[in-house]
Amino acid sequence: MLKYPSISDLAVISDRHTCALVSNEGSINWYCPDRFDGEALLSSLIDSKKGGLWSVSARGKTFLGRQFQDRSSVLHTYFSIHGKGFTLTDFMPLGLTWTGICRKFSRAPVPVCNEVKLRPNYGLENEEFIVTSPNTIKLKRSGLWLSASHPLSLSRDIISFTIPPGEEGWASLTNSAKMTFELVSESLDITLKNWEKVEDLVNYHGPFENQVRNSLRALQQMVYEPSGGIIAAATTSLPEVIGGKRNYDYRYVWMRDAALITSSLTQIITTGELERKFISFIAGAMEKNKEDHVSCLYKIDQTKIIGMEEIPLSGYLESRPVVIGNAAAKQFQLDAEANVLIACSMIYDKFGERTNWETVSKIADFICKNWERKDNGIWEEEQQQHYTSSKAFAARGLELIAPYQEDQAEAKRWRDNAALIRKFIDENCKTSSGAYAVHAGSEDVDLSAALFVPFGFDHANSHAMQATIRVLEKNYCQNNLYRRHLLEFDSSGEGTFLAGSCWMAHYYAVAGNLKRSKEILEAVLSFSNDLGYFSEEADLTTGQMLGNFPQTFVHSSFICAVNGYKLALYGKDSTVQ
Repeated sequence: MLKYPSISDLAVISDRHTCALVSNEGSINWYCPDRFDGEALLSSLIDSKKGGLWSVSARGKTFLGRQFQDRSSVLHTYFSIHGKGFTLTDFMPLGLTWTGICRKFSRAPVPVCNEVKLRPNYGLENEEFIVTSPNTIKLKRSGLWLSASHPLSLSRDIISFTIPPGEEGWASLTNSAKMTFELVSESLDITLKNWEKVEDLVNYHGPFENQVRNSLRALQQMVYEPSGGIIAAATTSLPEVIGGKRNYDYRYVWMRDAALITSSLTQIITTGELERKFISFIAGAMEKNKEDHVSCLYKIDQTKIIGMEEIPLSGYLESRPVVIGNAAAKQFQLDAEANVLIACSMIYDKFGERTNWETVSKIADFICKNWERKDNGIWEEEQQQHYTSSKAFAARGLELIAPYQEDQAEAKRWRDNAALIRKFIDENCKTSSGAYAVHAGSEDVDLSAALFVPFGFDHANSHAMQATIRVLEKNYCQNNLYRRHLLEFDSSGEGTFLAGSCWMAHYYAVAGNLKRSKEILEAVLSFSNDLGYFSEEADLTTGQMLGNFPQTFVHSSFICAVNGYKLALYGKDSTVQ
């Protein structure tokens, strides 16, 4: 089996249109030019034989560490070569008229060899190369140019170049034909200044400060700037179970995730731009697709996804299928609609203005008309049920948005529907021990119930919450991390669910058990990598990260939980009022 990097070995560089994944060996294993959800040109991450790869090698090269410059997306990776230092600097120009990847190489005591395999459409098609000068090769199909400080050599579909000992170097893969050392250096300075503007949009001070700022960087790297959409992750088909079939494409904007992310950011220091873009994305998507409600996910340009297709690749560590698109696009997810209302109510409360009110009121009306339907739930199960979390979030969303409805008859209708939903939950969605059931008629519980307290649906010390927490602690907790409950797959066969573990930390913060909250947060952090990135799940047996990367859902849940912990330390309540 060919070598794949561990997910924890990956870093992200981004220009807020797309991104590339760089391993701690300096290899670029994933890159989709132009946009996050476009065709990959470098994709060895999901097929190490067919996929494209940009590798950097030098005899005696040993990884020492890496860091981002300040809070930017400019990555410095440090190596030792025969006792001397060597630095690789990677970035994607931000805010310039041209786009792509730039790499700078410091002096090294031995030759530094670059080998670039450029294979379009996830490695399924061939590139056509045109040598335009000794130092530049044009990619005819992709419309890009590979340029370097030193002469390029082309052999079949592999481009290579070597930086001699004692010399600095640079290289770029961009849509610009005229690259120079001066232009790369100037672009780096401009990129750093533009990232400072991005950083100013949101900030945090308090416990776990550096870790929260790492998560903020991850979220800001995953924003598609033209539309403001935040994608769920940068990758497709990184497995939730190694060698298993739970492999999905997460390079889209999930409305539930985006709402939870926005909710978490609204609770810390922001300028309001992120929140306004969130509501604008929803309004634009509904208008573009002529909808009276939000779909559960969209492409980054607000268009809808047309199903899913499997592509013939071997997959990460032989985990198949490898897929493009997502079948969940056709599901009915009541909690997605509901979480949008919750997020909008928090935005309105914070900034005192009802942005895109017509859109928001349509969503509230849709929930009133559709809450009695079964849906696919927060875990996007194929089996439709009356999922308790979907109903609870729907009730809370209507309660929180009703005060902003100026038509008092409409506001009353929304509140009345919320009361009916609560009645349905009380009568149908409890286990025999009084805990919140996964769905009506079930005797199982789910991690999503932990959000009922921070969202203000229930109190931490209620009988139902206490009964639920007891079962979660007994049956779903290991090493201070938690599993979710799935109907169609035994969740003990997958990793612990990091976002849900953060929800439990937030629950305990609101409940006043700060010791327990901190224990869970520290357990979650033990499964972040050296740059503070999270994937979706953690394998407690192997210590591996699992699932697509970086997982914005986890990063936002971590931020929200830490803020809840911080407020509890100060004697304040983080419950959404």
